[in-house]
Amino acid sequence: MKKSLLASAIAAATFSGAAVAQDMNMPTFYGNIQYVYNYNDSDIDQPNADGRGGSSSQHADNGTTVGLTHQHAITPGVEAFLKIEMEVAAADEKGAGNGLTDLDEAYIGVRGDSFGQVWIGSDDSIYESQLGDYGNWVFEYAGLNPYASYTTGEGDLIQYMSPSFGGLTFSGAVQIQGDGDSSYGTNDEERPYQLGVSYSAAGLTASLVMDSNDGNADTSNENSYGVALEYAIDALVLDAYYDTRAGLDGAENGDFELDGEEGRDQFGVMATYNLGANTFRAAYEIAEADTSDLEVDVITLQALHNVSDNLYVYTEAVRRNNDNSSANIATTGGDDEEINELNVGAVYYF
Repeated sequence: MKKSLLASAIAAATFSGAAVAQDMNMPTFYGNIQYVYNYNDSDIDQPNADGRGGSSSQHADNGTTVGLTHQHAITPGVEAFLKIEMEVAAADEKGAGNGLTDLDEAYIGVRGDSFGQVWIGSDDSIYESQLGDYGNWVFEYAGLNPYASYTTGEGDLIQYMSPSFGGLTFSGAVQIQGDGDSSYGTNDEERPYQLGVSYSAAGLTASLVMDSNDGNADTSNENSYGVALEYAIDALVLDAYYDTRAGLDGAENGDFELDGEEGRDQFGVMATYNLGANTFRAAYEIAEADTSDLEVDVITLQALHNVSDNLYVYTEAVRRNNDNSSANIATTGGDDEEINELNVGAVYYF
């Protein structure tokens, strides 16, 4: 599921309604239903010890959510705001365990032109939103795209973003892992944090981010560092990102997932072209694990058509190569793998 592009589409579709709701001091209710048909085929004929291989297909829910937002003026130039968003588990299925089961975002905050904004709760973190890796933020199904290496979670966050200083903004976040919170599985208090700086001018946006990765005892606490660049030329948008983190010494995950504890060097480039109601994207990503011999490269092509202001359809074709040397033969069988994937989906949002 992509986050930012769908959120932008929802914001555009509900702009006039949001203005009316703010004037009446009423919350804005929004939501979406996302369905996808996914076909996946591997050149490993039979599943290996990790369960990969063979071919499969499914009709799936791809991130259906409902939520509401609200804001009100405290004093002239200063307003408070909130957002709460719930995820639907398996909207394509009926029965127990499906429906509104998971909390995605819930936060409150204040903002003003003079000081920026500060908010507390669960939300997308600075590292993931400013880096903008394609699995999190661009492609719809994203079952084969590599994800960035940060580990600081999205809950218990206090975040801050400064106002723009001639196009330059500063951001920071800290996660409060108190010793009374059993969800972190530790009696030690931890304060993992993230920092970011972004600059925008004349079609160019550049961001530099870091994550301390201090909050999980089972992973390396080496910092993650990321840089993202985007340049818009009329209907064409070019962007690139780089993400790096040192892994935990002696750790070999032994599968094809590039988990956070392995660390990695990861790089992606993408071109997006907007033509009326249609959007076309092509991206290439490569990731190399730090503590194993796994190398991954992914090519993703997407065609998206906006049927109306509230409905779009899309097709994605993906090819992923997993290059896994014999150093991991004890855990993975030494399998190299080529996976081809086709996704056809639709999203209705309001």
